[in-house]
Parts: sequence; structure tokens; C-alpha cells
Amino acid sequence: MANHSLTTPFGVTEPASRHFTHTPISRAFSGLVAALAAHVEAERDISAADSRDPGFAAWLFDAEAARAGVLARIDAIRSAEIARPEDRPLRHMAVICYLLMQAGSNAEFLEARQVLDRAPALFACPGDGAAAWRCRQMLRSMRLRIREMSALPCHLDPREIAPDAPEIAAPVPA
Repeated sequence: MANHSLTTPFGVTEPASRHFTHTPISRAFSGLVAALAAHVEAERDISAADSRDPGFAAWLFDAEAARAGVLARIDAIRSAEIARPEDRPLRHMAVICYLLMQAGSNAEFLEARQVLDRAPALFACPGDGAAAWRCRQMLRSMRLRIREMSALPCHLDPREIAPDAPEIAAPVPA
């Protein structure tokens, strides 16, 4: 005799709005988080390497390619249309990431970095749904990547920091 058992998971037949679906901005932002992690890793490799090392040219090429990948993802986010409210903080964060990547001095870098703490509403994703939850998760991941990026000498030169310069504040949890 056979036992009766359900093979269809609960909730599978619910409307798709309960599940997260990517928009062009959220898809590119997910890629941006990964690209920024690759950029940080490549920059760490060359910051600890000797320029006379035979492998340095390859590491430098990797770092330049990683930087180009980050900037390409940012361009994709900036050119995409906002499809839902959760895309807006992702775009704001991408613009801050662009400013950090293009900063030519510590002052520019610190100014762009402080926007995260001075205007937290720009980077907040209110809501209860799956899209809002996933957006908050991506923003948290990006804040961690930005914190790692802030420790790199290619972005924030420790020799240029004045003794009276404000320290980078820890990011506010999203």
C-alpha cells in the first residue's frame, strides 16, 4: 500500500511577486560586488609585490583588468533604467563606488566615503518583500567591499593622510 506524500513544495504556486527577480540594475549590482572583490584582491597582490618580480607585469595586468571590470559594471548600472524602488539605493551606491574609484587624492576619497555615513537614507531600502531584503543584502556586501577598498594604498595613501584628518567612520548597517 502506498503512502500519501506531497511532492510540490509549499509556496511554489504563489504569485511571483513573493520571490526575488532581478532587474537590469540589481543584476549588474550583483556583478559589481563580485567585481569589486576581485579588484580589491588584485590590488592587494600588487601592493605587496616588488615591481622587479617577474610576475609583477601579470599581476598589474590583472589589477587593471579588475578595475576596468568594476567601472564597466558601474556604467551598466548608471545607464540602466530604474525598474522598481529597490533599484534606487543600488544606483546611489554604484555612484559612490564610482567616485571612490576615480578619487585622485585622499581628500576626494574621504569626502565620497563620508557620504555613506552622512546620508544613510540614500542607501536604505525600506520594505518587507523579497526584493527589499535582497537589496539590503547587496548593500551590506558592498559596504564591506568599500571598507576593504579603503584599506588599499592605491585608494587611500597612508603617507598623504594629515594627522588632523578625520578617520573613516565604520559603515552604518543597512
